Amino acid sequence: MSGEKELQKAYESLLGQHFEEAVEWFQRAIEQDPDNADYHYKLSITYARNGRVEEALDHARKALSLAPDDTACGIHLRVLEAKQLRREAERLLATGGGEALAASYLREALRLDPLEESTYVLLASACARMHEYQEALAALRELLELDPEHATARALIEQYKQRFAEYLGEKT
Repeated sequence: MSGEKELQKAYESLLGQHFEEAVEWFQRAIEQDPDNADYHYKLSITYARNGRVEEALDHARKALSLAPDDTACGIHLRVLEAKQLRREAERLLATGGGEALAASYLREALRLDPLEESTYVLLASACARMHEYQEALAALRELLELDPEHATARALIEQYKQRFAEYLGEKT
């Protein structure tokens, strides 16, 4: 099959932890067989491991367009889209003033990938900054359903409960 030799070289590169070289071999495999969803999927995973989310998204979308019923491709694309939304939300929160938009991005990220624990913490932080303590607490409680031992969630719940009480006291 076209691209198999290149695919084997890509795997060898991955085993040797030569990730950029693996990208080049996956790209060569795609040149040999551009409609092979598996090649695009594997290149997407390699890009994602290298922190190249945009390129990973491009190839994940291509893989899914070539194999629309492939569950693994669909899940991979959703996880990447959630990661992209989380990164944008982090950028907004770091610059300040974008809490509402960041919270919107984080809610969508959780819809796409409800298992990413850091997204719950970020959403709680964004909500707390907007004095939406009930939503912040709800996000942290959801996280504790996933991981009952999550120390950060437990600490933040106590902190946000106190801030919420203080906030209610100021409003009365």
